[in-house]
Amino acid sequence: MTQSKLPSGMQTYSVLPDNRSPLERALELALSEALYAIDHPYPELLDAQHTLENAISTLGIERQVLVWDSEDSEQVQRKRAENAWRNRLLSGTRSGFIKALEQMGFGSEVTPWFALSPTRDPYHFQVWVYCSDRLLTAEINIRIDALFEEMKSERDVYEINLLRESIGTPRMAAAAEIGVIMTSNPVVQQASVSSSLSYLGMAQHSRIISTSEPAYNERL
Repeated sequence: MTQSKLPSGMQTYSVLPDNRSPLERALELALSEALYAIDHPYPELLDAQHTLENAISTLGIERQVLVWDSEDSEQVQRKRAENAWRNRLLSGTRSGFIKALEQMGFGSEVTPWFALSPTRDPYHFQVWVYCSDRLLTAEINIRIDALFEEMKSERDVYEINLLRESIGTPRMAAAAEIGVIMTSNPVVQQASVSSSLSYLGMAQHSRIISTSEPAYNERL
């Protein structure tokens, strides 16, 4: 039997009238016991990094996280719920786009119109999104487009390039076997052999690029 966490004062205090029945009093005590048996959830409940796993999606809804996906990993969901308000604060900025994509697990580069070659019209920017550990799917493209539609300014025009890359790093190794000669009369070692083996690796770097057309925001 677990020990009761109900304070001693609550065992005698009652909100019921004096003519309460024993059954009503028993139900009141049972409800109080159930409430006090639960550990205090605050402040961890509203902390995205420490809340319970089954409460992350509820916290994301409460903070109105943009483009929420239940298929994301727990780490990604915690980051997005934690930074929901900061993302709104940085909406329409280069830093905001990069941080929002990073929280979704993507690397990115955002280039403004005046840094492009040739130079584009004002408020035009180009985005490279790097997907290094996942497949390029239509769902990823839709999610990123929806994120930019929510975060960009009304006047902004953007172009998104999705890129998946696989990088191999060269490795070189050498193994050597060295002979040591010991002489013990009358047995004398006549010769020794040393050998070495070397291995050379090759690097492979492949890219798959998906480019979207510039997206324009049209007023209805």
